[in-house]
Amino acid sequence: MPFMRGVMPIRRTFFYLEQGRVVFRDDVKVFCLGYHQRPEPHQKGAKEFIFWHWAQLQFRNPYIQLVKLKNFTVTPFAMAFLKDGREVLFDLEGKSKDEIVDMFNGTLGKTKLCLQREALESKYSVAGFGDNHPRQCICEIQGQQPCTSLVKAPDYMCGRWRWNHQGAKLKRNKRII
Repeated sequence: MPFMRGVMPIRRTFFYLEQGRVVFRDDVKVFCLGYHQRPEPHQKGAKEFIFWHWAQLQFRNPYIQLVKLKNFTVTPFAMAFLKDGREVLFDLEGKSKDEIVDMFNGTLGKTKLCLQREALESKYSVAGFGDNHPRQCICEIQGQQPCTSLVKAPDYMCGRWRWNHQGAKLKRNKRII
């Protein structure tokens, strides 16, 4: 099969996408990277970064807008727009793809401690309901209204009672007039 040759199938796997090291902080809203498609030797790192790490960036940062600017300028650059209106500009000329990853991770990325804390919080969240959480429904918490499949709901909470009750008031008012 022609699409299974080369390095493209490796970059399409879920395992490869999870291996991305750059997870941007919450205050990064837009990340823009400009590069030239026919790089000279001192510009090669930006194109390799796009080839190897762009899909991982998209996968690990789903709520951040990522923009590629091809052939926009001769020198490769990266720019991040933060939530408070500030801009962070990076010069990528003469850097390899690994140096670029380390630079982004050091300035805009979350620390390992922060990532571990978020993983623990999401794993042991008490507020979640469903298959992946300790409770299936909110009715399992003490003090909440039980499910109507277990206990019959009072009449005033049923829709048909409300609709019929309102209709009876309207009929009575029409008779009086």
